[in-house]
Amino acid sequence: MARIPRRHPPGHAMQAVGAFVKPRILLVGKTRSLVQWLEDARDGFEDAGTVSRLFALNGNTPVAAMRARIAKLRGQSALTAYLARQLDAALGTFPPQLVLFMSAYWAQPALADVVRMHGIPLAGWVGDRFDASAGIMASRLDRVYYTDSGFLAEARQFGFPDNGCYLPHAANARLFRPGNAERTNRIVFVAVPTQHRLELLRQVETPIAVYGRRWGALGPSHHEIHDGWLARKRLPRLYQGSLAVLNMCNELNVFEGLNQRSFEPAACGTPVLHDALADLDRCFEPGKEVLVFHNSEELQDLCMRVRRDPALAQRIGAAALSRVQSQHTCAHRARTILRDFGLTS
Repeated sequence: MARIPRRHPPGHAMQAVGAFVKPRILLVGKTRSLVQWLEDARDGFEDAGTVSRLFALNGNTPVAAMRARIAKLRGQSALTAYLARQLDAALGTFPPQLVLFMSAYWAQPALADVVRMHGIPLAGWVGDRFDASAGIMASRLDRVYYTDSGFLAEARQFGFPDNGCYLPHAANARLFRPGNAERTNRIVFVAVPTQHRLELLRQVETPIAVYGRRWGALGPSHHEIHDGWLARKRLPRLYQGSLAVLNMCNELNVFEGLNQRSFEPAACGTPVLHDALADLDRCFEPGKEVLVFHNSEELQDLCMRVRRDPALAQRIGAAALSRVQSQHTCAHRARTILRDFGLTS
């Protein structure tokens, strides 16, 4: 796919730093989500040398959030009209060289139309399953990035425009990094319960520390259950102090893609016990940078191996850390998008 030519909106401005200029990026999405993907993307673009701003669909401020909720009470069309006016004003105040919609297929296509009226290049990043109706939004975007190779195949099957490519999740290097916490022998799993996850855990004998809401659904268990919301700011230290981190896909919203938990523990130097997904080989070397299982028996074996051999866990964690630092930070993803749109210096 050819590189997207750079289009500057009328009256645009770029911030000069020495002999260089910083591209201006506007990211559109919902703030304060459970995984804070929008905020991570902003940090990545800033780390990649841009001036980045957020347009929060749920409000950048408490007052804006209240107004969005009031508009939503009047119906979806009223909310869309309100957000369109706000976005139009934001583009006038902060004219960017690129607008990126996070979780793009959840956004209203009318908002993409506002961006296009300003003549600004427009991209979307998709991290959840979608249906054929998402083609309306896809047709308005210059490029769509998919965190799951299965999403890319699905888009082609639906007949979406040929503007998609694979771009996986990553780790926010500002938050997730090696620490000095003393490691325990605990294997931890931070997630929401799904049928797949519940069934697998019920078959694993090695106790695992499970964090998240609604894990009471597991029933009587020898696992260490922390049934409640875990603040994201607590995750880095939890990962830094654990022997290993378990990761299982959410079968409800992915095909073969990795999630943030595939990268964030690795960014802390902690090995990940990961279920086998086709996209895993695209990002890590199994057996060297990640430990992979296909079923409960293999997961049980991995749990016993890392418990018996902490040096193995340390080697896997160190190799995974090296891979993340060289290829899988949010800044790496931002640079990929900037290159595609000709916005690198």
